[in-house]
Amino acid sequence: MTTVVLLGEAARLLGDETDDILDIEILEKYLPAIKQLEIQFIVPHMIDQVVIQDDFLVKRENNETIRSFVQSMDCTLVF
Repeated sequence: MTTVVLLGEAARLLGDETDDILDIEILEKYLPAIKQLEIQFIVPHMIDQVVIQDDFLVKRENNETIRSFVQSMDCTLVF
C-alpha cells in the first residue's frame, strides 16, 4: 500500500483552488489515475485548513503522528 504525506503548501495539490500552481497541466494529467488507485494521503491538521476535493482519501494528522508514521516506514521517498 502506498501512502503519500503532503507537508506545508503541498496539500493544495489536492484542493479546489489550483490556479497558481506551476505546471498544473502535469498534475491534472495524473490526478484521475491517483483517484482511481485510491492512494491514501496524510496532511497536517492545521488551523487554516486547505479545502481538499472529496474524492481523495485524506487523513488529517498532527505533526507528531506524521513524524512517527514516517519513521516507522521501511521505505520513504522525499522530494
